[in-house]
Amino acid sequence: MDQRDKSKADRLLDFVKDVASERSLRIEEELGYGYVRLRITEAERRQALQDIRSVEDVVRELFRNARDAGARRVYVAFQKERDRYRNVAVIDDGCGIPPEIQDRIFDSRVTSKIEGVLNDPFGVHGRGMALFSMRAAIDQVDLVYSEPGCGAVIKAVIDTRKVPEKKDQSTYPRLVQEEGQEPVLAGTRNVPRLLVEFALAGDGPAIYLGSNAEVLATLLSQARRDWGGGNPAGPAPVFAGLAAITEARVLRDFAAGRLGLQVSERNCFRILEGEIPPMEDLSALPLKAERRGPGDSLAAAPVESTGRRGRLQGQPLAKRLSQQDLDSLAARFADAFNQVGRDYFMQVLDPSKIKIRRKRDRITISLPLCDDDLE
Repeated sequence: MDQRDKSKADRLLDFVKDVASERSLRIEEELGYGYVRLRITEAERRQALQDIRSVEDVVRELFRNARDAGARRVYVAFQKERDRYRNVAVIDDGCGIPPEIQDRIFDSRVTSKIEGVLNDPFGVHGRGMALFSMRAAIDQVDLVYSEPGCGAVIKAVIDTRKVPEKKDQSTYPRLVQEEGQEPVLAGTRNVPRLLVEFALAGDGPAIYLGSNAEVLATLLSQARRDWGGGNPAGPAPVFAGLAAITEARVLRDFAAGRLGLQVSERNCFRILEGEIPPMEDLSALPLKAERRGPGDSLAAAPVESTGRRGRLQGQPLAKRLSQQDLDSLAARFADAFNQVGRDYFMQVLDPSKIKIRRKRDRITISLPLCDDDLE
């Protein structure tokens, strides 16, 4: 191409840019129903393929997809099998995915976020590469169920020897307040902390995090509350059908087929009997700010005043703990036991039934145990 031809080509390209909208230049293909395939650079594509390097990355992207779909509630079932495979199911009540698009959502650069890439405190989002990158990085990720206006269920199975996770997934973050500053979250950067950060960011959906059985118990409770008296006008969320279920076997089959939750029939019976209670959303988590003085590290113990120490020293050791701290201790003890108990096929039957007895300088914790079938 000589210089004149190159000059004409440059002028033609400039003309196209002048008359075409930025939107049309960014879109490679219109898929219908608000979905498009975007044009992105090779650098963007390679960077997006690096976005899924941990279990926490998978949960982050699945949650952001649910949030961007307009969900008011997002449920994250988070459970490990054989001390290796992390199962994640994300259930939302957002706008759902049309049947004609469902086979395309794992394709490269397919997205409904046409107006541009989002760059928030949690990273870049909106290139249509998150689900594609998951398929490339982990063993299994599938759309279990979705209908327009009813939300969606996406399930991932992750081999943590290939895609790692933080070792401690049972500890929730705490608030730390430096002198003269606003409280900030501290603790392991695990999945609970990630979702608590989303929950505290404001203007987002309610977030529920728990085992398969705990999430199912929460969905059942909310379905009965919102849909048990008949079906109001408008689309029902993917879990609304739970409201009519009264048999454990039917509940087990519905959970597996519609919600991607593998729960034993025994635990389904316990859910129907109210033995596994529903969860509160993470924004209701009682986070107490620990006050820090100048020079204290985030890992340091809370600074105690001389007056408080004096008041406590006159009490028996075991009775210095508040009831809130005892409840927190019981929950952490149950989590720690369940981590070890998996190797022996047992678990704590019901954390709410843990008994803590205090006698001067001794605390006795009694754990009700059962076979480990909390799926």
